[in-house]
Amino acid sequence: MLFLTSCSTYKMEVQQGNALTNDVIAQLKTGMSKDEVMSILGTPLLQDNFRSNRWDYVYYTKQGRSSSKRQSVTLLFNGDNLARVVQ
Repeated sequence: MLFLTSCSTYKMEVQQGNALTNDVIAQLKTGMSKDEVMSILGTPLLQDNFRSNRWDYVYYTKQGRSSSKRQSVTLLFNGDNLARVVQ
């Protein structure tokens, strides 16, 4: 019985951050307000208190020990409006 339980080990997938798919990022348009961006992407993972015009979104997945994936998007604002998306 001990042999059977040790043969199969489950590797749980770990997800952190905001899911960043190409479809979601394509919805972002320059000139959008911060509220409109937040309704599409959610709350940014990183917000710099000293540079309120920059929001960083990071998405990280890890499957088991070997497979991992990281995506990030930086949004730059001019006042309250989206000025640039950096991938």
